[in-house]
Amino acid sequence: MLSDGKLVEFDSPQILLSNDHSHFALLVEQTGAAEAEYLRTLANSTGPSTMLRQEICISDEEPASESNETDPLVPSFKGL
Repeated sequence: MLSDGKLVEFDSPQILLSNDHSHFALLVEQTGAAEAEYLRTLANSTGPSTMLRQEICISDEEPASESNETDPLVPSFKGL
């Protein structure tokens, strides 16, 4: 979380919202009661968006041996 261009706190939304006096929690409260409740629910959920993020990370981790691409900057060890 930045304030006046300076880092004032850094953590997951769930952790920041657990401190009622954090800059992030105060910002969330400024959105109004209903929106703040919704944002807190999102921060504390392990629903589809979290699962989707995990699936994307897993699918991006393609093993090098299965890649058909060659990188001219990476030496080939096929002849060894």
